[in-house]
Amino acid sequence: MAEKIKKLLGEDKSLEERIFTVILVVALAIVLVSTVVTVIEKLGMFASVSTLMAAVLLLVIMMINFIWKKERLARVMLCYVMNCFVLPVTFFSCGGIDSGMVLYILAGLFLIIPTLKGMERIVCFVISLICHVCTIGISYNFMAGNKAKTQFTTNILAKLTLEDRIIDMIASITLVSLFVCMTTYLILSEYQKERHNKEILLERLDDLSKKDELTGLFNRRELFRHFESVGLFSERKYYVAMFDIDRFKSINDTYGHLFGDLALKEISAELNGIINPAENEIAARYGGEEFVLLLRAKDDEEALRRVENVRKRVEHLKWEDYPNLVITISGGIINCFGYNQLTSMLAQADELLYKAKHSGRNCIISQKNSGVQGIE
Repeated sequence: MAEKIKKLLGEDKSLEERIFTVILVVALAIVLVSTVVTVIEKLGMFASVSTLMAAVLLLVIMMINFIWKKERLARVMLCYVMNCFVLPVTFFSCGGIDSGMVLYILAGLFLIIPTLKGMERIVCFVISLICHVCTIGISYNFMAGNKAKTQFTTNILAKLTLEDRIIDMIASITLVSLFVCMTTYLILSEYQKERHNKEILLERLDDLSKKDELTGLFNRRELFRHFESVGLFSERKYYVAMFDIDRFKSINDTYGHLFGDLALKEISAELNGIINPAENEIAARYGGEEFVLLLRAKDDEEALRRVENVRKRVEHLKWEDYPNLVITISGGIINCFGYNQLTSMLAQADELLYKAKHSGRNCIISQKNSGVQGIE
């Protein structure tokens, strides 16, 4: 049973659909329990039949919703059938104003709010409220000991003893509170689940807006945003390194674009592996096979050592399908201090990268080593 209910509340359904399913299931369970209580209290055949009929009507509404897929019809039927037919009939048959049926009336009005919406909700609430007020009025006239009025037969208008009233009130409070609490709890649970899923989606969308989908590195737009948020030019500890994969077009042409994508991912992982976000460091895909790192280091030697470490790690990457293939990168690194524009800073890094390409590739050029391969 639990598995079937879980299936009915599948993730493919909307929040409103799941809430309505919860209400139907809980309402049916409460009505079935009420039927059993009615039989135990020996309120008569009419009372037992009326509560059983309510259970049957709920089953019909569930068929309309789940089998015939008429959800809107099922919603309207549930609210009107319960408030304008089932509850008034069982109100009389189960003891009327002397019983705990008033609590069921409150529950019937309560279920309108999460089940319907818009004008349908308002109209149904007003009609149901009028119906219940009339029901209570009739109960007062014909069931509360008013001698001036004609009495209904005791088979229909159940009269409860003091002991029966206490038992009925306890049962009513228990069942209605369970209905309201369970329904509210499940509604809030579904709402929280929906909200959590939306938060995950928003985080995912935010992540996609900032990161390159293939490599997982930050994209060019986020790189520039990060540059603007950090005081690059105010202290000497920030360094920008620009990399390019050597002969990447040839790799794509020879081994295919799928392998090219794999190479981009593996190299990106190596670049991402050396950054420390706590120090405002960032790794980004600048475009195509070109990458940029923003690093913090105490001096030029430490910065160059770190990017040289990346170059060596890329050079020693092993490819399962091509064990003899060696992929290398070339790069340029500059200290950000002294620049006042991002464009001029990146242009200088790109110029050093260009020098590295023309210095035999597979090397890192800094402002101080001007064309010779980086430290080993």
